[in-house]
Amino acid sequence: MRSKRVYFPNWIGWGRIDDTWALLAHASEETISANCRRILGFLLRVHDTGVMNSSQMRTRDDSTAATSSTVVVAVGGVDPSVAAGLGRDLLTASDLGAVVRLVGTAWTEQSAAGVRSIEARTADAVEQAVRWAVRAPAPGAVKIGMVPGPAVAEAIRRGLDGYTGPVVVDPVLAASSGGALWQGPLEALWSVLRRATLATPNALEATVLTGRPIETLADARGAAAALRAAGIGAVLVKGGHLPENPDGTITDVLATAEGERLLTRARTAGPSPRGTGCALSTAIAVELAAGRTTVAAIERATEWLAARIERAVERDGERRLG
Repeated sequence: MRSKRVYFPNWIGWGRIDDTWALLAHASEETISANCRRILGFLLRVHDTGVMNSSQMRTRDDSTAATSSTVVVAVGGVDPSVAAGLGRDLLTASDLGAVVRLVGTAWTEQSAAGVRSIEARTADAVEQAVRWAVRAPAPGAVKIGMVPGPAVAEAIRRGLDGYTGPVVVDPVLAASSGGALWQGPLEALWSVLRRATLATPNALEATVLTGRPIETLADARGAAAALRAAGIGAVLVKGGHLPENPDGTITDVLATAEGERLLTRARTAGPSPRGTGCALSTAIAVELAAGRTTVAAIERATEWLAARIERAVERDGERRLG
């Protein structure tokens, strides 16, 4: 099995990680528990992670492919299982051949059974970390995931002052396994949402954000338009929670300044693994950082995610991306 040399500054130095990052994905609960505070010290600061062997990067098919010079910032919470959150962001960006700068917003204890606890980082620390992450040379894109509350939301907005690149927001309101991740009045989250070049809510999240039930494709189309009208640059309402089309496909709704676009795709067989929303939004950010258009970035990221879902495996009582 081939491996990559990866450097984690101020954490564990040089280490060997196989091509699918199985060292992290297969970590036992005991290992995670024993090292969680050391890992937290790394993830709740800003670090660059570089895959040093470029010959082992994912092969792409054109000149806009992500490379080791493609840099993205991932802002979000820490899930000790690495099934979601910053761990999943790191795995995704690495698989796509990009360098990622990580900014932690909170430490969580969660699993397939739900969220046990959330320990938010201070707003001042998050603001300074975001400012440092978007420093020159500026990243090609920023992805924002879990925001634990209003103070951190405002801190992220302030930290992004002066950054002019694309910002992808995955409005993670609750864990897929159960339990709220956002704590506070929903209105406060809009300071981050209105900063988004693209927001990627699923139907359940779009329901909460719009206050209207979303049970059909027509509902999703209305929600995407309403969210964009409320100040988000572009909105992708994912159709995975909606009924299938008559031919067994599902449809995502993209609303942009140019209008609406319906993106129909095959549904990947089997239950959805945890962390797919994190993975998709990070993959889109990587594609945008590589110079793709919004539609092309979404299509490429969706194709990549479908392949990973097909290779999903059962581990620690839950289905995880392969």
